[in-house]
Amino acid sequence: MNARPALAVLLAACLAGCVTQGPFPSLAPRPAEQEDWTEEPSHAAPAAADDAALRRQVAALVAAAHDGDRAFAADLPAAERATAHPGTEGSDSWVEAQQAISRLEDSRARTDEAATELHQLRLARTGQPTSAADLAAIDAAAEEVDALVARQQQQLNRVNRL
Repeated sequence: MNARPALAVLLAACLAGCVTQGPFPSLAPRPAEQEDWTEEPSHAAPAAADDAALRRQVAALVAAAHDGDRAFAADLPAAERATAHPGTEGSDSWVEAQQAISRLEDSRARTDEAATELHQLRLARTGQPTSAADLAAIDAAAEEVDALVARQQQQLNRVNRL
């Protein structure tokens, strides 16, 4: 009286009709799956010549960053004095401190913009034929300007405690 074996045979017979006939896709790894992706592809074309215009552009951005740093250094003492005793919120001394911090942030923006442009330039040159020396010059300039930005941020954080 047990219908389970008969049901199992009937189910197996029905499922056998669901199997498709014909060639099945290979389970072997595809060519892309066999490639070694551990090394980063080289972004610099080995035959690319140094680009004097690019070097001038990098130098101009570094100069702009240093100009911004000089402006920041000139505005810093006034901001330090104004924020030393800012008074209560809304008072004249508090407003003066806010204005001094705004001037400091404005002068800092020049260095920030130069850093941003250097990073954008590096990204833009990644897909173009660029000599290794030019890429190294961009990277060194970005590192130099990033150090200025980080130092300015630390000083701004110290001054801006309102």
